[in-house]
Parts: sequence; C-alpha cells; structure tokens
Amino acid sequence: MSGFQLEIAGVGIRQDDAGRYCLNDLHRAAGGEPRHTPGRWTITQQFGELAEELSRNQDGQPLTSAAGVGTYVCKELVYAYAMWISPAFHLRVIRAYDALVTRAPALPQSFAEALRLAADQAEQLEQQRLVIEQQRPAMEFVEKFVDSSGLLGFRQVAKLLKANEREFSAWLVERGVMYRLAGRLMPAAPHMEAGRFEVKAGAADNGHAFTTARFTPKGVEWIAGEWGKHQVRNISGEAA
Repeated sequence: MSGFQLEIAGVGIRQDDAGRYCLNDLHRAAGGEPRHTPGRWTITQQFGELAEELSRNQDGQPLTSAAGVGTYVCKELVYAYAMWISPAFHLRVIRAYDALVTRAPALPQSFAEALRLAADQAEQLEQQRLVIEQQRPAMEFVEKFVDSSGLLGFRQVAKLLKANEREFSAWLVERGVMYRLAGRLMPAAPHMEAGRFEVKAGAADNGHAFTTARFTPKGVEWIAGEWGKHQVRNISGEAA
C-alpha cells in the first residue's frame, strides 16, 4: 500500500507539515516535460496574481520553496498548475483529489487484521509517549522561562529546543510562521497579531538600518508545543 495520501498517474504526491503539495511530484505525474517545470510556471503573471490573492485571503503561506526540498503549494495552486499544463491533466488532478476526500478508511477484513491494526496503533502511541517523556525536561525549562519577561532571538529558541538551526528555520518557513526578507527571518502577520513575536528596528555601527524579529514569552511557549508535535509526527512516521 502506498504511503501517500494523493496519487496521480501512479506518482505519490508528497505533502509538507502545512498540508501543501509538492509541485515537483505533480510535474513528474504530468510526464516531466521541461516546458512544464514548476519554475517556468511560478514566473508567469497568472501564478503571481493568484499567489498574491491567496496570501491576502488565507492564513499561512500558499507556497514554500527550498533547494533540495522542492516547491510545495496549497490545493488552489495545485489546480492552477494542473490547468496550466493541460485540460486533461487538470481533470485528472480534480478527480484524484475528489477520490481522496471521499475515500472511506479501509476496515480490517479479518480478526487477524484487526489485531495487527491494534498492535500498530499501540506501538505508535508508545513511540509518542516516549518522545513526550524525553521532551519533558525541555518543556519544564520553557515553562520556567515564560514566567519571566524578555524576548528571545531565533538562535536562542533553537538552542532552547535543542533543534538544528537549518531544520528549524526551514520548518518555520514551511509552516508559514515566518518568511525570509533580505536574508532575515520575519514573522507572518497572523503570528504578530497573536503576540508571538516582536519586531525591533535599529541601526548597525555602519549606519545601516535593520529590523530583527524576536519571540515573546508567549511565542516561545507556543512554538515549543508546535515543535514538540512536529517531532512526535516524525517519530510516528518512522514507526509506521
């Protein structure tokens, strides 16, 4: 059985933590012609206008792209990309997605299958429990921190969570929590409004102005919980 939720023309379409779909996989499903690469589509006026409209009308980022990882987009952009390729591929994508959302979960066909399913679920729950126990000291440290006042920068939070900085920054961008502006990580508007970040402006010794984003105590508490759930999902995926 495939580990992908969505399959088109026998190609599994990967998803990121925010539920966006991989355009590179869709390109392969469409036949992989060079003229249909995601990079050619994302420079079109059609894409630019639609991505801008989506950014104004939904939470999170409609698109994320990173070298070596691929380009991931929301469902609306998947449909638009498929339509750009051809009407036939557009129809295939619509039908594949309709089949996905209406598909009923497979039920065990025998007592042995039911026992096997129960055992698998119990193993995943045990893996999640172990991860939570391992993270408990770090979470207790976070709870002590958020009782005090003060702001933390990206590197301080990564160190606090014992997270790899590159992996942590990529995850923040993929989740739509932050985005890159002139090489700096900046918070997305919904998370600023939720009080999870503060943005400070200043000037360097050479006179150049700069802005920097820092996590508030509330933001540290929230991101620690979200990062913990992300780690649990990773462990569950490996155990599956």
